[in-house]
Amino acid sequence: MHVNIIPEKGLPSAAWAGESYKGDIKMNQNRKWITYVCVLLLVAASLAGGFFLGKNSVNQQVQKEKEFNIMLNRSKLDGLKDIEGTIYVTGHKSPDSDTVGSSIACAYLMRQLGYDAVPVVLGPLNHESEFILKSAGIKTPELLEDASGLNMILVDHSEYTQSAEGLKDARIISIIDHHADGAVTTGSQLIYDARPLGSTATILWIRFRNYGIEPDQQTATAMIGSILSDTKNMQSDTATNADREALKALNEIAKIPDLDAFYQEMYKALLSYEGMSDEEIFFSDYKEYEAGGKKYSIGCVNAYDEETAKDLAERMKKAMPAAKEKQGMDMAFAAVSILHDDLSVTYVVPADGASDEVLQLAIGSESEFDGTSYVVRPYMSRKAALVPAVTDILEAYPQE
Repeated sequence: MHVNIIPEKGLPSAAWAGESYKGDIKMNQNRKWITYVCVLLLVAASLAGGFFLGKNSVNQQVQKEKEFNIMLNRSKLDGLKDIEGTIYVTGHKSPDSDTVGSSIACAYLMRQLGYDAVPVVLGPLNHESEFILKSAGIKTPELLEDASGLNMILVDHSEYTQSAEGLKDARIISIIDHHADGAVTTGSQLIYDARPLGSTATILWIRFRNYGIEPDQQTATAMIGSILSDTKNMQSDTATNADREALKALNEIAKIPDLDAFYQEMYKALLSYEGMSDEEIFFSDYKEYEAGGKKYSIGCVNAYDEETAKDLAERMKKAMPAAKEKQGMDMAFAAVSILHDDLSVTYVVPADGASDEVLQLAIGSESEFDGTSYVVRPYMSRKAALVPAVTDILEAYPQE
C-alpha cells in the first residue's frame, strides 16, 4: 500500500524541495551576473567619466593655448602705440588681383582689431580683379594719389618704385608681402611679415587665424580670388600647402560651389584686353625694379593659346620702347604666358638691345629664341624666376 504523506504547511515534499533548491541556485547565479554587470557598468562609467574628463581637460588646455597664442600675436600691436588718423592699405601700382584682395582683407582685419583702416588702389583694376570684386559684392577701393603724411600699410610689395607717390613722407605701419625684401625702409617700428607663399592673401589668412578672427563672406571671396590668381589655380610652382589650406578654409566661409569653375571665369576675364591699347595691356600687370645701378620693368600679359601669345609678344615688342622711355627705365621686358590645362609656356620679350643682352645671359640657356621672344617651357614666374634671373645678371655685371 502506497501512502502519500502530505507535508505540513511550509515544509515542501521531496519534489518540492528539489525544485526550490534548483530555484535558489538559479537565483543566486542571476544575482552573481547582476553583480558582475553592475561592477562592469560602474567600471565602464568610471573609465568613461575619466575619458571625458580627460578629453575635456585636453580641450580646455588646447583652448587655453589658443587664447595664449592669440594674446601673444595681438601683443605685437602694442608696439604701434596710438595711431592718429586713418590707416590706408595699398598694394602696388598696376594692381593685380592679389594686391586688390589683400588690401581689402588687411583693412578688414585691422578694423576688427579696432583700427580705422581702409583699402585703396594706385591705379585702374584689370578685368579679372573687377570680376572678383563683382562676385564678392565689394565696391572698387578708392584711388590714392599721394601718401605723404598718411599712415600706410603695404601689401604685396615693398618697393618705392612700385608704391604710392609720397610714400617716403608717410608713416609705414606694416608691410605684408610674399616677394623678396625691397627698398622701403622706415625709422619707426613696424610689423613686417614676408613669407615665400603663393599669395599675399594666404599670409593674411594666417594672420586672421593668429588673431582669432574670421573674415566675412565678401572678404573671404576676395581672398580666394587673390590666391587663385597668383597661383594660377594652384598650377604655378609658387603654390604651397599653406595656399591650399587657405583656399579650403576660406571657402567654408565664402561657399563658392565650384572653385575650378570660378577660376575659369576669372581666367576668361583676365584674357580679355577688349578696349585696351597695346601700351595699356603692357601696363595692366606691370612692376618696376632696380639692380646693379639700372632700373628695369616687367609687364605680364596672358594668352590662351600660342598663336595669340606670339601675336601679343610682337605687339609688346613694338609698344615697350615708348613705355620704357615714358617710365624712365633703362630696360623693359614683357612676359606673355599661357598656363592652363596642359599648356605651360612663357614668351619673354626684350624691349631693346640692352634688354636683349641681359636676357641672353639670364635665361638664354633655358629657352629658345624665336626672333622676337625667349620661349621658356614650362611657364616662368615673374616673381620666383624672371626677376631673380635678371637681377643676378645686373648685379654681377653692374652698369655705369
